[in-house]
Amino acid sequence: MKVYQAILFASTLSFAGCGSNTSSDVDFAETAVAESFVADDELIDEAIKIVQGASAPMLGIKTLLSYADSDAPSVKANFWLGKFGVQSEQFEKAKDRFLKVLEIDPKHNEAFLNLLTLYVNTEDFNAAAKLYRKYPALKSDSSMTKDLEKIINRLESGISVVSGPNE
Repeated sequence: MKVYQAILFASTLSFAGCGSNTSSDVDFAETAVAESFVADDELIDEAIKIVQGASAPMLGIKTLLSYADSDAPSVKANFWLGKFGVQSEQFEKAKDRFLKVLEIDPKHNEAFLNLLTLYVNTEDFNAAAKLYRKYPALKSDSSMTKDLEKIINRLESGISVVSGPNE
């Protein structure tokens, strides 16, 4: 098993509950985005649904961008732009978004795990190790964290392939 597979597994545990949208959900989302009285967080949720849906994903992206790049940047909007950046293989943009999330909220576990996964998948092992060491508050006593610690120690030692977390 490659190192990135172990980290990818760890990050996907957080996102197992993503659902799909029907056409009527997307129509409702487009209407909700157009109405100014809807709360910011609800608009961000609707924009996410639009991007994940079948029609007009750029409408959702534009809404997320407006919140992510505002004077008071939204953690949620930046996080989802990072996720969508990974999906569309825009890795530099995704990296910038996850870094922005961690700048705003240094304890954002999902952004940390997604950025760590991104670094490993793009084989930037030095950045992965540096990130892991920079955010000790995001570590826990879980077995997953202990496995990540072993992997990062091996990366820092120059070993990039492991057979499994119990090696």
